Amino acid sequence: MVELLVVLSLLGLLIPIGTNSFIGLIEYNHLCTAALTLAKNIKMCQYISMEEGITTRILLDIKENKYHLVKVEKFPVLYKTFSLEGGVSLSWTNFKKYKIEFDPVGCPDMSDVGTPDRGGTIALKSRSNKFLYVIITPVTGYVRISEEPP
Repeated sequence: MVELLVVLSLLGLLIPIGTNSFIGLIEYNHLCTAALTLAKNIKMCQYISMEEGITTRILLDIKENKYHLVKVEKFPVLYKTFSLEGGVSLSWTNFKKYKIEFDPVGCPDMSDVGTPDRGGTIALKSRSNKFLYVIITPVTGYVRISEEPP
């Protein structure tokens, strides 16, 4: 009987510890998935711009935790909308007007004159305040994900 009580008390101590670790892994998985999906969609926008010879944009909606892919031929047309789920939120970005724009040669445009003047970062945050950063370099439009801010 004593052995059974010892085993049950040990399980009572280990289960909460394991549960918290498991929840943390699930949150981090949601954060990684959201960052990878955003990076993939940025590259898709760049590809569409180069392939179809049109301007494409990603409009970040931080308040609603969404981003919109827009094609601009003669006028802007909404192509797709993506919502962040699993407790992941768009925390901040340094892109002007929350907009990433690719001109037909595939470069991210962050200025009004059509030439990129700097790179940009989008910060994604989990419920447990962990961050992942989606970083876009100027001119080439190279997209990478980092745990450290640039």
